[in-house]
Amino acid sequence: MHSPKIHEYRILINASNLHTGGGVQVATSFIHEISQLGSCDLNLTIFASTAVTNNLKKINSPSLQSLKITTIDTFGISGFFSKLNSELVNYKIIFTIFGPNYLRSKKQIQIVGFAQPWIIDKSAYQIFSIKDKFNWMIKYAIQALFFKNADKLVVELEHVKHGLIKAKIADEKSIEVVRNCISSLYLNANSWEPIENRINKNNFTVGYVGRDYPHKNTNILPFIKEILKNKYALDVDFCVTLTNNEWLNKTSDFKKNIINIGELSVSQCPSFYQAVDAVIFPSLLECFSATPLEAMVMRKPLFASDRGFVRDVCKDFAFYFDPLNPESAADVIATYIKKRIRNDTDRLEKARAHVLQFSNARGRAERYLDIIRNTLEEHEIKSEILNSPRQLLK
Repeated sequence: MHSPKIHEYRILINASNLHTGGGVQVATSFIHEISQLGSCDLNLTIFASTAVTNNLKKINSPSLQSLKITTIDTFGISGFFSKLNSELVNYKIIFTIFGPNYLRSKKQIQIVGFAQPWIIDKSAYQIFSIKDKFNWMIKYAIQALFFKNADKLVVELEHVKHGLIKAKIADEKSIEVVRNCISSLYLNANSWEPIENRINKNNFTVGYVGRDYPHKNTNILPFIKEILKNKYALDVDFCVTLTNNEWLNKTSDFKKNIINIGELSVSQCPSFYQAVDAVIFPSLLECFSATPLEAMVMRKPLFASDRGFVRDVCKDFAFYFDPLNPESAADVIATYIKKRIRNDTDRLEKARAHVLQFSNARGRAERYLDIIRNTLEEHEIKSEILNSPRQLLK
C-alpha cells in the first residue's frame, strides 16, 4: 500500500533526449501504456522529443489525450545549458527513460535508464583506430560521471547490473532491473503502417532494423552478401533502415550492394519485418535490443551475433554466427536457405511463444511506475527520520 501523499509530488517523465533508435520505441511504448492504464495515483508530466511525439501521433490512441505531454527537444550535453533547467524546480522526481540525464537536476531525485554498453564493456573498442578509440573513451567517461549522479539506475538485464557494479558506477541497492520487451503494437495489426519503399522479393531477403552506430556492425553486410554469391551461388538481398545521413556516410561499395528502405516509424517496423524473409542482428555490443524479440514475434528466422547479450534473450531460437567473421555469417545463412527454410514453422512458433512469455509492454510500464512510487516512499521515510525530534536534538 503506497502513501496517500504520493499524488502531491510532481513527477517528470523525461524523453526529451531520445531522437532515434530503440530509445524512441521504448519511450513511445511506455507513454502509450501509461495512457492505457486509466487512473494513476502519480502526478505525471511528460517531456517528449519531437521523434517520440510523432510516433505517439501515429499510434493515434484517444487515451493519450488524458496525459500532460509537452514536446521539448534536448540534445546531448547541451541539455546542461537548456532553458528547460529552470522548470525542474517544480518536480520531485525526474525519470529519464534512457540517460545520461544532462539536465541540471541536483535538487530532484534522479531515476535514469542505463543502456550504454560501451561504459561497462570495452571488448568492442578494437574496431576503432587509436585516435577514435581515445575520443570514444573520453566521451563515455564523461557519460559515466553523469550516470553516477543518478539516485537510481534502471537496466534491462542482470548482466548490465553486474557490469555497473563492477565499474563502480552504482551499488546493488541503487539498480533496478526491468526487462525490455516488444511493444504491444506488434500484437495489434490494425496499428501497423505500411513502409513507403516497397521491397522487391525476387531473392531471399534479409532485413536489418536499427541505427548505424559503430557497435551495430553493419559494415559486415556487403561482405556476407559477396560470400553468399561467390561461395554458395546464392543471390541474397540485404535491406537496412538507415537515416538519410547514415546512408550518405556509407561507402560506395556498401550502397552498391545493400538496399536502404529508409528510417522507419515505430508503427512501420512490423510491416518491414513482415516483408522480409529473415532478420540479421550482427551487433558487437548491447545492453539489450528489442530487434531479436521483434523478429521472433513476427515469426522470422533470426541470424544473430554469438554473444551473451543475445543468447541470454534468444536462447536456442536464433541461428548464431561470429560477428567479426563474415564467412561465419554467410555459412549460417546459406545452411538455413538450403536445408531448413521449408521445415521451420514449428521452431518459429516456439520462438514467438518464447517472446510472449519473456516480458510485455504493460508489465514494463507498471514496473517503471512502481520504481517511482517506491523511490518516493524511500525518500519520505528518510525525511521523517531526519526530521524526527530525536534527530533535531542532536
